[in-house]
Amino acid sequence: MPQQKKSAVGIELVRMGVVKEADVRAALAYQKDHSDKKIGEILHILKAASDRTLLKAIGEILGEKVMLISKESLRVQTTDYISLDVAKHCRAAIFDVENGKAKVCFSDTTNIEAVNQVKSLLLHHGLVMEKYLTFDTNIEAVLTTMEGKSDDNIATSNDIVGLVDTIMKSAFEKRTSDVHIEPLENSIRVRFRIDGDLVTVANIPKSKQPQLIRKIKSNIKYAPRKTFFTRW
Repeated sequence: MPQQKKSAVGIELVRMGVVKEADVRAALAYQKDHSDKKIGEILHILKAASDRTLLKAIGEILGEKVMLISKESLRVQTTDYISLDVAKHCRAAIFDVENGKAKVCFSDTTNIEAVNQVKSLLLHHGLVMEKYLTFDTNIEAVLTTMEGKSDDNIATSNDIVGLVDTIMKSAFEKRTSDVHIEPLENSIRVRFRIDGDLVTVANIPKSKQPQLIRKIKSNIKYAPRKTFFTRW
C-alpha cells in the first residue's frame, strides 16, 4: 500500500465504520515489528475487514482506483509486456489491456520511480498506463503464479538441437537484445536481456553442458543479434 500517515488512514477507516479503533491499535502494534508494512496492508493481513471493503475505503481516502486481482481474473499476461523481474521490483501486475490502455495494479502508487518505470515500458508497446491500487499480498500471490513459466518450454527440451532451437526461438519472440548462457556450479543458467533487464528464463541440467557448448559454437551465426557465453 502507499506510504500513509498512520493516524490519518486509521482515523478515516474508523470514521467510515470499516474498522474499529481496536483494529487500528492492533495494526500499530504489529507495525512495530514489521516497519516495512503500511497500516492498510496490516489491517488486511489482520483481517480487520473484508478485502474488498477495506481496499475500496483506502482507495477513497487516498484518491486511487482500486482492484483486487487473482490468477483467474487476469485478462493478459504481465510478462508479455514487462519482465517478471521488473514486475517484482516495481510490485506491479498488468491485469487488462484494451483500446490502447494497460491497466496496472501497484501495491504502492506513490512509488514514483516504479510507476514511471512501468509506464515507460508500456509506452514502448504503444500503451497508455492506467494505475490501480491493491494489497501487496495480492500482487505477491499473482506474481508467484507466473514464476517458472518461462523455464518450462526451454528446460524440458530433451535433445540438444531442440534445446538450442527453443532458446533462440524464445529469444526472438521476446525481442531479446542479448542471450546469456552461464555455467553455474550445478546448472546452466539462461538469461535474456529484455527492455534493459536481465531475466532468468531457464536453468538447464549441468550434464548437458558439453553438448550445449558444441551445438551453440557450431550455430552461433544463427543467434539473434548478440549472444554472450560467460564463464565457459
